[in-house]
Amino acid sequence: MKIKVGIEGFTIDSAHYTLSSPKDDQLHGHTYTVSVEVEGDINEDNGFVVDFNKLRNLVNQTISLWDHKFIVPKKDFEKINIASPFRVDVKLIEAPYPTVEYIGIEIAKHIYNSLGNNFKISVKIYEGRDSYAVVEYP
Repeated sequence: MKIKVGIEGFTIDSAHYTLSSPKDDQLHGHTYTVSVEVEGDINEDNGFVVDFNKLRNLVNQTISLWDHKFIVPKKDFEKINIASPFRVDVKLIEAPYPTVEYIGIEIAKHIYNSLGNNFKISVKIYEGRDSYAVVEYP
């Protein structure tokens, strides 16, 4: 029997641009809210699908890779010139656009690869309060 367990309420504050959207073709930021579900079998040795503490630590580690970053597709990096008196941390992604869909895929993939392939990962990521993507990986 497969069981789903989850944790929610994690936030990421990051900047991006989406050249695919005429309204969002400038640099802007969002607070993304992330929830993660893990589906798998109960481990008979400990009674968990996955220990919530382990999952929470993993999600926090994953979120830290995205928080307070400027999210840029790798293909665009050489085209961008950033000069400022403050630190700018760039998060490069392999995706063609830094959309909530692709960000969700990357987060789900990282969690999946960190937990191992015995689980199905679902990430629900809100861009603001009312727009979201749900990614199931694999």
